[in-house]
Amino acid sequence: MVRAHRWSAVSRARSKEALVGLLLVAPPTLVLLFLVVIPAWQAVTFSLGIVPADNVAYNSSLNLIRSDTPTLAVFRRLFATRSFTQNLGLTFFVTFATMTLLTLVSYALALYARFNRGRLSGLVRTLYLIPMFVPAIIAGYALTIFYGDHGVFQAALNRMGLPYHSPIGAGWGIVLGQLWVSIPFAVLMLSSGLDGVAEEQVEVARDAGASFWVILWRILLPLNFIPLLIVLTFTFIGVFGSFTIPYLLGGNAPQMLGVSMQLNFSAFRQQQIAVALAVFSFLVCAVAGYLYVYATTRRQQGAA
Repeated sequence: MVRAHRWSAVSRARSKEALVGLLLVAPPTLVLLFLVVIPAWQAVTFSLGIVPADNVAYNSSLNLIRSDTPTLAVFRRLFATRSFTQNLGLTFFVTFATMTLLTLVSYALALYARFNRGRLSGLVRTLYLIPMFVPAIIAGYALTIFYGDHGVFQAALNRMGLPYHSPIGAGWGIVLGQLWVSIPFAVLMLSSGLDGVAEEQVEVARDAGASFWVILWRILLPLNFIPLLIVLTFTFIGVFGSFTIPYLLGGNAPQMLGVSMQLNFSAFRQQQIAVALAVFSFLVCAVAGYLYVYATTRRQQGAA
């Protein structure tokens, strides 16, 4: 009888804890449901030709494709346009160029900060954090003033009689801006991974006569693989769907997909095309996220 009473008390306590847990989880879950999940589902169905009658913004779209059943006609129309092909090419170019340059620059800064001590190293640690506290819109205007046509950099080169072609308004200008805003996160992530490498491993390799490049290739890169993969994945997702930097530093045509989405939605009143672009971008970024999860899982299984 006493044992049954104790079991009942334990069950009531666990039920109370479960109820409290559900009450704590409910608010963020509801926010996620109504602000993310439901709008995302409506966007997917809208891109498949199912137009909700109660959505004024969707119904006011020009050149609507309506269907009672899901159809890929919107995507076929989108993929058939030359502008989409050009915009997609620019988006991939900027994304992969940014990933490549960011990896080189961030790794160099992280390695310098990891293996050097002193005032200069402290100064480097401070400088690479500055972009974190500068809003992207201010950074975009600053880069335009400095590197744009008739900017500070061109004026300095003209005084020396050197020609200058501004990257602002082209793909490399967007890469420059994305590189600026992405450096702090990348360096911090890579530095955290490098700090986890035991100093003894590096010292043993040095005592064995290994050069810096051998240590980097055989020790540091393999042990820092997960942080590097995180940097590459988040950079891909962030740059692929970005808007502010491409809008400020890019040209009129071609445009990155983020800028094209905004213009189609607000300026051209092609809401269905804009939503289809958003769904397409989400699918591409979802593939990148899946590859990240797959790679990390395989590596953890291999380590085990």
